[in-house]
Amino acid sequence: MTAFAGISHSTVHEPEALTDDALRDLLAYPDGLLRPRLRANFIVSIDGAVTLDGAGRKLGTDTDRRVFKRLREVADVVLVGATTAASKPYADIQVDANAQPWRLAHGLSPALRLAVVSSRAVLPPQLLHDPAGPPIVFVSASAPSGARHALSAAGALVCELPDGEIGCGAIRNALGEFGLNRVLVEGGPTLFSQLVAVDEIDELCLTTSPMLVAGPARRVAATAEHVQVRMRRKDILLGGDGTVIVRWVRR
Repeated sequence: MTAFAGISHSTVHEPEALTDDALRDLLAYPDGLLRPRLRANFIVSIDGAVTLDGAGRKLGTDTDRRVFKRLREVADVVLVGATTAASKPYADIQVDANAQPWRLAHGLSPALRLAVVSSRAVLPPQLLHDPAGPPIVFVSASAPSGARHALSAAGALVCELPDGEIGCGAIRNALGEFGLNRVLVEGGPTLFSQLVAVDEIDELCLTTSPMLVAGPARRVAATAEHVQVRMRRKDILLGGDGTVIVRWVRR
């Protein structure tokens, strides 16, 4: 741990000096959660772009990839939008075997669940065959009944949400009913923006990649009107490769 002027000694960490278990301890959700806690995770360039040539992974660094894995390993469920879920990494999101002792010691199940928000009830077929368990799919009440029935028949746990309220507290409430209180929101920006707009984000782990990219890339969150969510800095990770990761939590 390194001291910096004006920053509490307890908040600044060098990831290379931490074991994987120490990183898990640092990133662990609070004990005794009585309702789901929504923690979002994003990477941006120095100038605020969320993608490079259309892909967020191209902004990635070794430090970010390591912390990304640890964030999943301390969560109960990964929550994503349908477009993000179509990307290859979500076909198998199970954590490595070496993380299982930590998970079991902290009351987490061995399997990491996947929850997808799809207003039209459309899901990539490969996500329906995860041996660790069926995905939870949040759909709009106006979604085609045939599509909803097809998801259910394939084993998905389909949760219907009121029209126009895909980003509302109904998602939080439903995850709580499943006993999934440690929620990792991995995007994309559309879902994250909806959650921010209705004040449903508790934490944001924001990685700043050490590169400028300019171009037409989107912001992490974009809403029709300004939204103010006051947050405070919790932890800072400074990677030797120039990566800066800050965990922000609600005031």
